[in-house]
Amino acid sequence: MDKYDSDSDAPAIEQALFVEENSDEEINLNVPPTSGNEYLRRVRQEAMGCPQVVVADLDTSAFNHKQTVKVTEPGGLLPVPPSYRAPMSWQRLQVAEFAALRQKLIQYRALIKQKKVNIPTPNLPHANNADSWCKFCFGKIQGKSEKLAGDSVTGSVDSDQGTPPLLQIVAFMNQFQVTKVLEYHINWMEATGFSSQQGRWFFALLASLQKPLTPEMCSWIRRLARLCSNIRATLESPEDPLLKELNLIICLVSRYFGQRDLADS
Repeated sequence: MDKYDSDSDAPAIEQALFVEENSDEEINLNVPPTSGNEYLRRVRQEAMGCPQVVVADLDTSAFNHKQTVKVTEPGGLLPVPPSYRAPMSWQRLQVAEFAALRQKLIQYRALIKQKKVNIPTPNLPHANNADSWCKFCFGKIQGKSEKLAGDSVTGSVDSDQGTPPLLQIVAFMNQFQVTKVLEYHINWMEATGFSSQQGRWFFALLASLQKPLTPEMCSWIRRLARLCSNIRATLESPEDPLLKELNLIICLVSRYFGQRDLADS
């Protein structure tokens, strides 16, 4: 894995092809490449000069007379006291440990594929069956009717039942299953609240989520971070045990997956 960029807290995408570096040889961009390695070096050099985020400055005035409704996506997180926000040093540590964990998970999946690890294949629900996954994760189907009475929006799905996201389970989940189950959990969290049990599933699914993300998945994890922010703002004390778990999800979404406008500063 490449080292961190100087202006980013998140690690770069894993290198797909080996590129032989030669610091003594300068690349002349005015002549065609003479080898495959020189072409890859040229692509890498040009990519390093590109900004991470590019925004097109469009003149939308021509469409104003046709527009009937304008919807602006809310940005940022709900304001909370400083004691509720995660320190920057803690965020950097979590991102580094999360990146290392993802690499270990990739290596473990490779060992399974090479049949160097002898563990049974788990019997997982079909990816498109949300109810079966809900029973699998929580031991029962969650619904809006199970939300706790009163103002609390947390702890409503915490239970000793259900299946935890063990390594021998998540290692066998393909990317389609990971994205679908992550979407299910975000919907369940919005309907019933947040619990430590579900927080463990969020962490495992995010650790299995491949980069680069699709625009749809970016939208989903941004929704997840905002839900965590909304719940965090309702906590009565910075000593609440759920605070660190909510901050961890916000940290990973914003710092590791590049949604920097949602980060705690």
